[in-house]
Amino acid sequence: MTETQRNKTLGQAQDNLLRGERITLRRPTMNDAAKIFHWERDDEVWRYDPHRPFSSSMMEFLPIFERNYVRGNGRQFWFIIENEQHTPIGTITYFNIDYRLGQVEIGLGLGDKTCWGKGYGPEAIRTLVKYLFSRPGLSRIYAETAHANHPSRRAFAKANFVEVSQIYDPRSSGEPWVLLEIRKQRKDYSKE
Repeated sequence: MTETQRNKTLGQAQDNLLRGERITLRRPTMNDAAKIFHWERDDEVWRYDPHRPFSSSMMEFLPIFERNYVRGNGRQFWFIIENEQHTPIGTITYFNIDYRLGQVEIGLGLGDKTCWGKGYGPEAIRTLVKYLFSRPGLSRIYAETAHANHPSRRAFAKANFVEVSQIYDPRSSGEPWVLLEIRKQRKDYSKE
């Protein structure tokens, strides 16, 4: 199986809902565009991320949203995080899939600030990790975040990620970043 075929297979499983105790991860639809547009324009939500996407209008944003979030490009896969009331509260994604090295990168963004600090981020991370480790060929999941982004670092730590090193992101302002990872060590990730 080629890497393109594996990526397509990994992405196809997104059609199913991924459920945690309190959250659900589901594929984005065009109905999510307004919320995502609102979140991407919020300075507090994007405080630590120098790679902030920014569209000046909804008209400009819609084709980008459809292409990147809804249809996807076969290399990055998005989920909407919903709380217990099935209200969208953020996004989580996986990308940079490398089957040769058996690894994939993930990213988390909680756009609904009323949900910050309530455990939704770590639960979304754990839910996605469980799914990714149930897929063949992946044994390492990693994330990168700004050293100053203590909420993100705590969320990944609560999801059993370990900070392995400081890194430099050439796209950032020169502030240090942190590389976090979790490795598949238990066979029970593939159960259920």
